[in-house]
Parts: sequence; C-alpha cells; structure tokens
Amino acid sequence: MTLSVGARASALLGFSLAAAVSSYALAAEQIPDIKGKWAGKTYTIVAGSGLHWPSNKGTFDKPGLFEKDLVIEVTNQEGRRFWGNQTFIGNGETTQEPMIGELTGKGNRTVVLVDTDGFLNGQLVDKNTLTFCYTQAGGKTPASVVSCTEIKRQH
Repeated sequence: MTLSVGARASALLGFSLAAAVSSYALAAEQIPDIKGKWAGKTYTIVAGSGLHWPSNKGTFDKPGLFEKDLVIEVTNQEGRRFWGNQTFIGNGETTQEPMIGELTGKGNRTVVLVDTDGFLNGQLVDKNTLTFCYTQAGGKTPASVVSCTEIKRQH
C-alpha cells in the first residue's frame, strides 16, 4: 500500500507526537532518589524547652537562638515516600528523632516531612541540596520552634 505525501506526513507527525508525549510522561514520573546522609547547620529560634533543645530557657519574649549540626539520614525510600532519622549535635547535646516524608509537586522536588512533634517543608534545589524550614507549635512538648537551613548530600 502506498501512502500519499500528506498521509505520510500525518503519520510521521502522529508518531512524533506520541513519542514526545511518552517522553514527557516518563520525565514527569522521574522521582529523585534522596536516600543517604544529608548534613548542614540549623539556624533555630526556640521558645520553651524540647527534645533537641533540652537546656533552652528561651521564652517568646526572649527566645533561645541556636546553631546545631544536623544530619538527616534517609534510610529507605519507596517511590515518593521515604523515612529515616535526624541527628542534632551542638551545645554539648546530641539528640535523635525518627521521621517520615514524601516528595510532591512539580518534578517531585517539594519535600514534606514530619517527625514526632513538628514538620518540615522544603525544596530540592538540585540532586544534592535541600533547603527547608522546620516548624513546631507547642503541642507534645512545651517548645515552639522555627529552624531554616540548607543541607547537602554527603558522598
């Protein structure tokens, strides 16, 4: 069977469009692998004492200001969902806390994470950099916390 030039062009355009849509769908489904250790320094303001700031005497009138080393270790990941542990080191104190989270948004680059008393909302800037803010409003512990930082994947 012989196709006219117009029919061949239409078929070629159809195949090209199908390939482009398939490629776009594959790219849209890419989920970043965030397993591993991520490290940086926290810049935290705290009113009350809590798990990671047990010696804090800060109040809302005169909050505690802290910088601690932070390691987030993502030990497991299934698709967009992940879990692991956080370790805070500084001021003579070392504390750990489990966490769970999920990647969402455009390109799965928004990171939402919760631990036992607060949550983190951030962005994967690139495959090795995560910037975020962690917040906790009283509740389980008497501490209210805001901590924003940037952490890098450790190789």
